[in-house]
Amino acid sequence: MRLLVLDGSRVLPSLIRRLAPPEVEVVSVPAFEEAVASIADDPPDAAIVNLTPCGLPWRELKAACQRHEPPIPVLFESCVFRSPDEAGLGRLDASAAFLTKPYPLSQLRREIDRLLLAAAGDEQPPFRSAAARPAAKS
Repeated sequence: MRLLVLDGSRVLPSLIRRLAPPEVEVVSVPAFEEAVASIADDPPDAAIVNLTPCGLPWRELKAACQRHEPPIPVLFESCVFRSPDEAGLGRLDASAAFLTKPYPLSQLRREIDRLLLAAAGDEQPPFRSAAARPAAKS
């Protein structure tokens, strides 16, 4: 399984390599254009996208993942934006999730596991981040 990680720094890809199962190939790209080209030319099974810098057409990247058959599950994460709408993503469908920094590594590990399950077809839709799921009733 291939996991595309879009991040301009080496921090997120390094974390993902540590947290993902060893059989997952983590492919890191530093630029938006490279991610869009990768999705079009050699689609990954799933993607994790750091939503920086601001002002990029993130909705286009989301649409490219959604157009793929089957849709490419994608986890968007950001320390700048607090919601998908604020990031310009609009409403997320079942194949996408949004995670706001800061978050504990344990939460990132859970979201990676959910993302990989969704890519394998084992996760029941909707694939949503913990922040987007309704709170459990006590």
